[in-house]
Amino acid sequence: MSATAHDAAPPIAIRAEGLRKRYQLGEHRSLQQTVASLLRRRATTVTFEALAGVDLTCHRGEAIGLVGINGSGKSTLLQILAGMIVPTGGEMRVWGRVLPLLAVGQGFHPELTGRENVTLFASSLGFPPKTVAERMDAVMEFAELESHIDTPTKRFSSGMISRLSFAVGIIFPADIYVFDEVLAVVDGEFQARCLEEIKGLHAAGRTVIFVSHNRNQVAEVCERVFWLEAGVVREHGPTADVLDQYEREHGRASAERPRARRRFRGPRPSRSSPR
Repeated sequence: MSATAHDAAPPIAIRAEGLRKRYQLGEHRSLQQTVASLLRRRATTVTFEALAGVDLTCHRGEAIGLVGINGSGKSTLLQILAGMIVPTGGEMRVWGRVLPLLAVGQGFHPELTGRENVTLFASSLGFPPKTVAERMDAVMEFAELESHIDTPTKRFSSGMISRLSFAVGIIFPADIYVFDEVLAVVDGEFQARCLEEIKGLHAAGRTVIFVSHNRNQVAEVCERVFWLEAGVVREHGPTADVLDQYEREHGRASAERPRARRRFRGPRPSRSSPR
């Protein structure tokens, strides 16, 4: 029996299949070290798998949460989604414009003013100068930084930078919004405003990817959750079910616990090796 238009699944917004990302430890080398390693018949390398085969599907208009202890692969997955890095293997497919807020002030230059940084960030996402100029007042108003917008951001507090980053993410239109712990350094009142805006994006049919160590925020925003551990999807499903499983194993202080064991290839790094 064929599916009708009423019960057909929404179009896919994001699909990751067998996604892998491998790093070589100690990648930063001098020219002399690089040439020497190329001349060796058998170079010794140690690699680290940040992602070890991630499968994930998100439909248009869904709000998806990502949870996992520090180092589980969440940020690497989001960087690939945002087009900032390329995977070592597998495939990431995205339908629509992505607006990533992956870290406080990421993409902002400390020597530029708030206004200049907003213009630069929005332009890098493909927004024309006319659109940036038309929305600048709305950015300043939401961030409550009208009196500081022409000050270099090196003089901003982390909270001010986070406000400006979030305002840019909310005011400029996109199909997929990615939030990675962007509310961690702002006050409670502004957090509440931001959560309402994120829920408003979801209600308007936008796709939301939300990362936080705050269970209440994840539960408030997300309808499904993917739990990442050691570079793979440990579990996924309805928000409450996955969060309950996650907390039973890791507890509420999961962000402070040691990283899960990860797969290294090659000789184990010594204590002096970069991590």
